[in-house]
Amino acid sequence: MKRIKKHYFWLLICSSFYLLSCVNDDFSVPKELGTAENESLNILLEDIASGEKSLITISELKQQFVSGQVLQITSDVVLKGYVASSDKTGNFYKELYIQDLSEQPTAAVLLVLNQVDTYNQFNIGREVYIVLKDLFLGETASEIIAIGGAIDGSRVDMLSERQIKSHLFRSALTETIMPLPINFSDLNDNYIGMFVSIDDVEFPEVLTGQSYFNAQDDFDTQRVMQRCEGFSYEQFLLETSSFATFKNEILPTENGKISGIVTRSYGGDDLVLVLNDSKDVRFENARCSPLSTDDFTIVFEERFSDAIDETILDTEGWVNVSERGQVLWTEQVYSKNGYAEFGTFGANDTQNVGWLISPPIDMSATKKELLNFKTAQHHLESVKNTIEVLVSVNFNGTDPLSADWQAIDAKLPTKYDEWYVFKDSGLIDISTFGDEQLHVAFRVTGSGTNLALDGAYQLDDFRVLLER
Repeated sequence: MKRIKKHYFWLLICSSFYLLSCVNDDFSVPKELGTAENESLNILLEDIASGEKSLITISELKQQFVSGQVLQITSDVVLKGYVASSDKTGNFYKELYIQDLSEQPTAAVLLVLNQVDTYNQFNIGREVYIVLKDLFLGETASEIIAIGGAIDGSRVDMLSERQIKSHLFRSALTETIMPLPINFSDLNDNYIGMFVSIDDVEFPEVLTGQSYFNAQDDFDTQRVMQRCEGFSYEQFLLETSSFATFKNEILPTENGKISGIVTRSYGGDDLVLVLNDSKDVRFENARCSPLSTDDFTIVFEERFSDAIDETILDTEGWVNVSERGQVLWTEQVYSKNGYAEFGTFGANDTQNVGWLISPPIDMSATKKELLNFKTAQHHLESVKNTIEVLVSVNFNGTDPLSADWQAIDAKLPTKYDEWYVFKDSGLIDISTFGDEQLHVAFRVTGSGTNLALDGAYQLDDFRVLLER
């Protein structure tokens, strides 16, 4: 995929904001850093302790960012965090990712700076303090929220050598950065900059014998990774720089754990994982295999194979009803694949709520019923644009509001997921809902007049199964 070396593109505009936060902390600093450096940090910590400067969290800082706007920081605020990335192997360049905690982080941010070999000074796990006054908060060309030292066009530019000395301070403390366990399907923009780990990962067999970097690429190579999830694979991209010292190492053929930094490719097209070191790839297990329907008895299945593109959904047995507004679920076809979709773009309704309810599923003759389906999204911008999965044993077949519904947990797409990519729900045990007829409903809330709520949800491969 296209990507010019992202490290060369840091730009920004300016505005101003005010941030204030109070914290309680121990600001004593050991003496190992050298007299001048230690003295500067002690002065900073004394200013924080006296209230002359205020500590803020990464989350508080990022809350000030508004898409399409750039802020100049004018208040006396200081950011504290822990270095999560390393340029020791050449896979990062003139950038530091900093997360709020060394373990179970909740937020991270990018710092762009005109310095190489930063690992010698700002090693992984190093506690750092950033004096934010007179710096800038904006997006990079990769659409990553970043702290910069200047304005260059419409993006953040790097901190200069002088700014690094006056704005970025390390303490003598180095914590062990524990990777945050997560699945590919759960990764989104909230995790950008965090050091994460994913289990049960492997490279597709088609990449056997290939190295991390493709010599035909100019700057970066993206390799597909996969892990078994339900009846298919979850996939994610691993990106490796042409400057990485491990670029010619052959990709492992086994399955295992991989740990790295979540970030974006240049231009913001894809979320990717970037390694600090190839030693963080520990593939020592046998390869996995997705579930097969051959291992299950299918009680009920709907794949929407007969869908007619851009028509109101009238699949036999399914109830398609609007609770609010005029929008109904539709049939859609893309690349010869049919699926159901509820989207409100172009509607004139202030609020839309649409139900798609399955035919009755007879639970009386079976045990340990499992529900599985796939969902996707496109153009979601707000968490208020939602999809719910509900079950009922007393739905009358026409009016969903007269029935009792119970929400069930499933893996569902969010606004941070890639558009049009279906996510497997996982196997959901629905046997606990009794021995009667069961209906499964998908209820979407959106708006045709509020552009933040006019995204769409998609449904496909709905199945109720029994293990053999």
